Amino acid sequence: MSNLNRNIKILFGVFSVLFFSLIAYLTYFQIYERDRLITSSYSIYNRRLIEQEKKILRGSILDRNGIVLAKSIIEADGSQKREYLDGPAFAQVIGYSRRIYQQGNAGIEKAYDRELLGMVGNDPIIVLRKLVLAKGQVGDNVYLTIDKTLQDLAYKEMEGKKGAVVALNPKTGEILAMVSTPSYDPNTLGENWKEIMTSPDNVVLNRATQGLYPPGSVFKIVTTAAVLTYEPELYNKTFDCKGYIIVDGNKINDFRGIAHGIEDFKQAFYRSCNSFFIQTGLDLGSENLQSMAYNFGLDKRVPLEIDTAKNYFPPIEGKVALAETSIGQGKILVTPLTMALVASAVANDGVIMKPYLMRYVAEPISGTVIEKSTPSQYLNPISKKVADTIKQLMIGAVNDKDGTGKAAQIPGITVAGKTGTAENPHGDPHAWFVGFAPAENPQIVVSVIVENGGEGGKVAAPIARDIIKFYLTK
Repeated sequence: MSNLNRNIKILFGVFSVLFFSLIAYLTYFQIYERDRLITSSYSIYNRRLIEQEKKILRGSILDRNGIVLAKSIIEADGSQKREYLDGPAFAQVIGYSRRIYQQGNAGIEKAYDRELLGMVGNDPIIVLRKLVLAKGQVGDNVYLTIDKTLQDLAYKEMEGKKGAVVALNPKTGEILAMVSTPSYDPNTLGENWKEIMTSPDNVVLNRATQGLYPPGSVFKIVTTAAVLTYEPELYNKTFDCKGYIIVDGNKINDFRGIAHGIEDFKQAFYRSCNSFFIQTGLDLGSENLQSMAYNFGLDKRVPLEIDTAKNYFPPIEGKVALAETSIGQGKILVTPLTMALVASAVANDGVIMKPYLMRYVAEPISGTVIEKSTPSQYLNPISKKVADTIKQLMIGAVNDKDGTGKAAQIPGITVAGKTGTAENPHGDPHAWFVGFAPAENPQIVVSVIVENGGEGGKVAAPIARDIIKFYLTK
C-alpha cells in the first residue's frame, strides 16, 4: 500500500510538472510572442490569417474626416476584393493587402492588419460579444491623421516629378499629408505585380520615409542650433565671403560662385552662404556639430507605424568632412520625414513630437473607439530660446529681400522656411524646402524634396507655399 501511495504521488508530481509547464509555455506565447506570430508576413506561419481574411470582410481605411480611402467588397463569386478609392495619391502610405495571393502586405494595411481583420483584443468575452451582436464578420475601421484634400493637392503639386512631401502638425505629431512620386495604382497590382515591383523608378518605395538624400542647406538649421547651443559667441561674428573658401587645399564654392562680401549670421542664413557656414562649422568643431545632429535624431530611424529608413550620419573625420557637413553635404543622408521633424522642433519651442498616422480605430457598426493615438514627445534637441532665434532666421529667409525662400511668401501669413540645393553624384542637385506657418502660432510644417530639381528656392518652395496656403485658408 505504501508503494502504491508513493507511485501515485510520483505520478501526480509528474503530471503537475507537465501541466504547469504547459501553462507556462502557453502564457509565454500569449504574452510575448502572440503579436509577432500574428503579424508575421510569412504565409507559412500565417495560415490562420489567410483563413481569417477569407471569412472576415476587411475593415475600411478612412482619412481624418471620415472619407473612405480603402474598402473591401464581396464579388459575385463570394471572393473579397480590396478597392483603393484614391489609388496613386495614397499608394505608399496605405500600401496594399495581398496575403490571400501570398504576396504579403505593406503600409497601413500591414501596420494595422490585426485591426482591419477585427482581431484586436480578441479575448473570449470580446469574441462572444461580437458574435452575439453580429459584428464578427467585419473587421474594424482605421481612421488616419491624413487629410485627403491636402494629400490630393500635394500629389498634384508633385505630378511629373520625383520626390516627396511631408506635412505634419508640429504640436501633436499628426501627419497631415505624405506623398511619394512617382506612384502606382494599387488597384492594378493583380495584373501588373511584376511590372510595379520591378519598376526602375522604384514606385513602391515611400520616398517620404525611406528615401535617403543629402540635406544640403536645410541642414544649416542644425548647424545654427549647434552654434547657439554650444558656441553662442560665433553668432555675433562677421565674415568676408569671396564666393569660395579654401579648406586644407580644397576649394569649396558658394552657389554659382557668388561673393556676398562682409556679412553677419543673419545675412548668411537668409542668403544661405556656404562659405560663411563652412567657416562657422570649422570654428564650431566636429564634436559640437555631431552632438547636435544626434540630438535631432539624424543617426536614428524615425519611429512610425510604417517602414522608415535609418538616417545616416557617420563620424566627422577631418576638416574637409567638417566643412562639407556644416552645409549638409558630404556623407549625410536623411529622409524627408526627418527634415520635417527638424523644422518642427523650431516650430514647437524646441520639442519634436512623435509622428503618427493612425488617429483612431473603431468598430464599424457601433463606432466604438478601440484604439486611439495620443501625442507624445519624441526628442527635445534645443531650448525654446534657441528655437525662437532660429524661427526669426527662417522668417527672414522667406521675407528678406535677399532671402532664398521668397517664393514661399503668402500674403497675410508669416511663413518661416529654409531652402536647400543639395549636390549629389547622380545628376542635378536635389531641391529642398522645409518650413512652417503661421510663424506666430505654427499649425503646419512642410518638407519638400524634388529629386534633381535644381534650386530649392525656385522649385521646392512654391510647392510648400501652395500646400501651406491651402491648409490654412481652406
